Amino acid sequence: MGGCLKCFGSDSKEDPKKEPIIDKEDSKTNTTSDSITQRKSSAAAPVQITLEDFQIEKVLGKGAFGKVFLVTKKDNGQVYAMKALRKEMIEKRNQVVHTKTEREILGSIDCPFIVQLRFAFQTPDKLYMIMDFINGGELFFHLRRSTSFTEERAKFYAAEILLALDYLHTQGIIYRDLKPENILLDAEGHVKLTDFGLSKQFFGAENQKAFSFCGTPEYLAPEILKGTGHDKAVDFWSLGALIYEMLAGAPPFYSRNREQMFRNMLSKPVEMKPHFSPAACDILKSLLQVDPRRRLSNANEVKTHQFFEGIDWGKLWKKTIEAPFIPKVKGPRDLQNFDKMFTEEKAEESLIVTHLNAEQKAANRYDGFTYKDPSHL
Repeated sequence: MGGCLKCFGSDSKEDPKKEPIIDKEDSKTNTTSDSITQRKSSAAAPVQITLEDFQIEKVLGKGAFGKVFLVTKKDNGQVYAMKALRKEMIEKRNQVVHTKTEREILGSIDCPFIVQLRFAFQTPDKLYMIMDFINGGELFFHLRRSTSFTEERAKFYAAEILLALDYLHTQGIIYRDLKPENILLDAEGHVKLTDFGLSKQFFGAENQKAFSFCGTPEYLAPEILKGTGHDKAVDFWSLGALIYEMLAGAPPFYSRNREQMFRNMLSKPVEMKPHFSPAACDILKSLLQVDPRRRLSNANEVKTHQFFEGIDWGKLWKKTIEAPFIPKVKGPRDLQNFDKMFTEEKAEESLIVTHLNAEQKAANRYDGFTYKDPSHL
C-alpha cells in the first residue's frame, strides 16, 4: 500500500469538490468498446448528429478532460447537457478504454435513477456525449447548503441510489465513483447517477476482479487501496461512506492528510455521531467493513435492513413516492442549483478542429462511439 500512497502526496490542499484518482486501465481485465454488448437494438447505427445541431448556452462544469455545457437542439428546442472531451487529454492520461466504456455503458442502460444518454458523436479532436439535462443540481450542492441531511432524507436518497447500483450490478457493471458530486437531483427531487468514467463492465466468471487503482480518495474501498482486486462490493463501501456523509456532513475517516485518511480507513473503527440512530449505526458498520467478505454487499439484504424500514421498493422504482425535498426550479433552463463559478463563464465550443491529415484522422477515430437513443425522437 505504501507505494500507492506516495503518488498523492501526504498533505493535499483541501478542495470543496472531491476529485477522482484515475489510474491506467485494468491490465488483468481489459475491456474495449468492441467487447461490450449493445443492449438497445440499433444503438450503434450511424446517425448524422454534429456539433452544429446544438446551440451552446452555458457552462455547467469542467474537469481534467473537458467541459459540460447546457445546449439546445436547434431543430426542436430541446435542452440537454453536453459533455465535451478532448481526445488529446484522454490519450495523454491513458483513459481511452475508460472513455469508451463510459459511452458503451450509457448507451446500454435504462434505469430511472441513472442519467440517459441521447446522442454521441465525435470530431477529429473531441468526443461529445449529449444527455438529458437534470437541473435540480448536484447532491453535493444541496448537502453543502444544508451541512447535513435528516435521516429520513438521507434514507430516501440512499434507497434510490441502492436501486441504481443494484441495476448496474445485474448488468455486470461496477460503478466505482459514488460520491455527492456524481449524484444529480431532478426537478421532482429524485436522484440521477451520472459520470461513468471510472465504471467497469465484466463478462465471464462471477468471481472476476478488477485491479485498477481508481476512485475518489474519500470513498475508496480498502481492497482498492490494498491492490488485492475488487468487485461490486466496493460500491457498497462507497454507499456506506455516502450515507455517513449525508448524516454527518463529512465523509468517514476524513483527514486533510490523505496518507493518514487511508490509514484510518484500513485500521480505525468508524466514529458514530451521537445523533445517529441505532439503525443508522448498524448499517454503517455493516457497509464500512474493511474485509469485503464481511461487508454487507448484497442488495436484497441491504433493502431488508432496519435502516430502510418503511420503504416500498416497488413504488420507489416507479418514482411514485414523493421526495422529501423539491429543488427550486423555475424552468428547463434554470441554473440556480449550479455553481456560478461555471455558469457565469463564457460558453463557447469551437467548430474549428485541429488540422489533421487523412492518416491522422483515421488513427484518431473512436470506432462505435456515434450513438442515437432509438427510443428518443
